[in-house]
Amino acid sequence: MPNAEHLNILEQGCQAWNHWREQSPGVKPDLGQADLTGTDLACFNLSHTNLESALLAGADLRGAYLASAYLYHANLYMADLIEANLSGACLAWATLAGSDLYRADLSLADLRDANLVGALIRRANLSAATLERANLTRANCLQANLMQTNLSQSILTEAVLESASLIDANLTNAILVEANLIKTNACRANFRGANLSHAEIEKTSFRGATMPDGRLYP
Repeated sequence: MPNAEHLNILEQGCQAWNHWREQSPGVKPDLGQADLTGTDLACFNLSHTNLESALLAGADLRGAYLASAYLYHANLYMADLIEANLSGACLAWATLAGSDLYRADLSLADLRDANLVGALIRRANLSAATLERANLTRANCLQANLMQTNLSQSILTEAVLESASLIDANLTNAILVEANLIKTNACRANFRGANLSHAEIEKTSFRGATMPDGRLYP
């Protein structure tokens, strides 16, 4: 259950909340299991906040600061996370289906087993993030930064990865059936055991990459 005092301050709005955060730097807010469905949290400082299993479906989190926040098993279905900072956040088992992560910072984030079906991840930064076993079916990752990202065993069926950077990414045993990899930079990426059936690979750079059969691309 969320901390009643923390929830009360949150409900007073962005200015009151952010002021309290500035005045209480040693406090880690506890909003675990809070029902914040559809709440306007744009530009809120939610860094290091406990949001485990919180209900944030349809919430407005544009420009929110969620660095190192704990969002394990949180429901962010159709949430607006445009330009939000989620660097180092824990989003393992979170539901982000249909969410808008345009230009969001997810570097070093933990997204293991997360549901990102149909998510808009255009131009987002997921460098060095962990998306092991994540479901990115039909996700739009146009021009996304996935350098050194762990996508092992992830599902990328019909995902758009056009012009994205997969340099040094781990895609071992990933499913990329009918994925769009046009103009993607996959230099030195590891595709060992991956399924690239019917994937679009026009103008894709595989230089130095490990292919599904284990051979090294020249």
